Amino acid sequence: MKTNGTGLLNFSLRRKSIAIFFLLVTLPSLLVGYVILSWFDAILRQQFIDSMETNLNTIELNLTEKIKAVEDISNYMIYQDNFRNFMETPASPDNREQINKDKAAIEGFIAFQTMSKPYIKSISLQGIGGNELQIGEPVKGLETKWTDQAKANKGRIVWTDSYPLESGWTGSKRVVSMIRVINSFENPSRPVGEVIIRLDQSEITDLLSNAVIKEQGSIFIVRSDGNVQLHQNENLIGQLYPNHALMKGISKPSNKVFSLREEGISYVIFNQHMKSTGWNIVAMIKDKTIVEKTNAIKASLQILMFVILIFGLFALAGFELAIIRPILALRKETHRLKQGDFSAQVEIRSHDEVGELGRQFNNMVITMKDLIDKKYKLEIRQKESELRILQSQMDPHFLYNTLDMIRWTARLEKAPETSQLIETLSRFFRMGLNSEKRFTTLAGEMDFVRAYLNLQQKRMGSKLQFSLFMEASLEDTVLLKKVIQPFVENSIKHGFKRGGGRIDVRCYRDGQDLTIDVMDSGIGFAKDKIQQIRQALNERIDDPALMEHAICNIHERTLLVYGSGYGVELPDDQMEAGACVRLRIPLWMNGQEEEA
Repeated sequence: MKTNGTGLLNFSLRRKSIAIFFLLVTLPSLLVGYVILSWFDAILRQQFIDSMETNLNTIELNLTEKIKAVEDISNYMIYQDNFRNFMETPASPDNREQINKDKAAIEGFIAFQTMSKPYIKSISLQGIGGNELQIGEPVKGLETKWTDQAKANKGRIVWTDSYPLESGWTGSKRVVSMIRVINSFENPSRPVGEVIIRLDQSEITDLLSNAVIKEQGSIFIVRSDGNVQLHQNENLIGQLYPNHALMKGISKPSNKVFSLREEGISYVIFNQHMKSTGWNIVAMIKDKTIVEKTNAIKASLQILMFVILIFGLFALAGFELAIIRPILALRKETHRLKQGDFSAQVEIRSHDEVGELGRQFNNMVITMKDLIDKKYKLEIRQKESELRILQSQMDPHFLYNTLDMIRWTARLEKAPETSQLIETLSRFFRMGLNSEKRFTTLAGEMDFVRAYLNLQQKRMGSKLQFSLFMEASLEDTVLLKKVIQPFVENSIKHGFKRGGGRIDVRCYRDGQDLTIDVMDSGIGFAKDKIQQIRQALNERIDDPALMEHAICNIHERTLLVYGSGYGVELPDDQMEAGACVRLRIPLWMNGQEEEA
């Protein structure tokens, strides 16, 4: 056994793929397919039942909403003055003005209800004073049975069965109505009128037919006393349903799904009890329609399993070309990379996951080379920036101690202004020569620029004016060191050749970026110079003629750290007098620089 196990492990990828296909694809597919086909009928049947229960629940919610809206209208009539006055005021010429006023208010309210609720076809009001009003579709017919029942209920709501009426607009039609005696608000035992709100039966039957089509079975509504309220067979309406087994089954609200036979046909009965009215929505679905649905799906599943096996054989045939060979090629190139050969590249032959793996490998090799180049380039640029600022190799500690000694000597000699200048110069050198960290805060960088400008202002006097602006909450923003001061130095060195001027530094938030504008009132850039600088920035060209401007150096450092999309820009709207240089970097807070 041990020998056989070792031999299996030493199989080639081709043999392993064949064994895996038959052991882990073919046999499991046959077994799983057999199990699925055995239980699929029960699963689909339960899904159909769940779907049907959901549909009936939705119908109940819609009907309950309509019923409540109608009952709320009748409740409103009890408490509203216009309705009470209209029903109680005697119909006489002396009261005509008041009656017309109340009638206008009522007509507006009822017109709104019939327009906003299309299932309400008409509303009739009749008061003890002799006033009558009907709004909506004009209808006539026998409603005595239901009005007598409403009077016997003394103010309780009566919902009718479906019954026929003659419409003045559409001819014969059937409605379901809510009839109620309106009692006096002051004396609830004294009736003052009657209201009839008629609902179009077709609105309800359309709602029911959406759940059960005629070919599948039937759906109807049964009252709590067992009488049929709404049915597609009009002869059953108002009668006890003839199947006693069904009535016994729906008598229990918890009995939502059960089976029975009627006239030799097996049905699945769905019972949805409406708590608001006590009605039962009953759906009778022919059992054979459920079986027919599952048979079609089971046949489709069998065909699908057969097709899967056929395609599996084709997949096995192409497995070596599509999978095995690219994997072996990737293994070979990975070994070359391990030996330090960064020219390793995988030939991409496809656009699938294996091809994507090869592309990612190639990208990884390129990225590794770029990261190595980036690390060395960034360090070189950082050192060049420090050398340009100091222009010497003087030991920083010696310089700090010497400047400190001179500052105290100036104080002892009572020269405070000289002492202050030396202290400013010392602070400038400390911030400029501190090479332990590549990053600083925006507040620290602005202090560095302010120290430099203070020194230059002492040298140039009133010829140099400056302002530094930093938007609130940006003090702790992290950025590369010494990226603003070189621009300021450029303005003084190249922009103020004819004398002094003004420098403005503005730092503000622009979406998720930090934007730094350095503007001066000097001689500005020549048009050909602007094009030359922009070309050098876009193509990352190290133009010797531009190096002394520090623009390309800072742009290169920014790209190395933050990536494309950031760096130095020359805005199109350059000032008529002077120049504007813009630096755009991402808005980093403390801690994010560690990810760079």
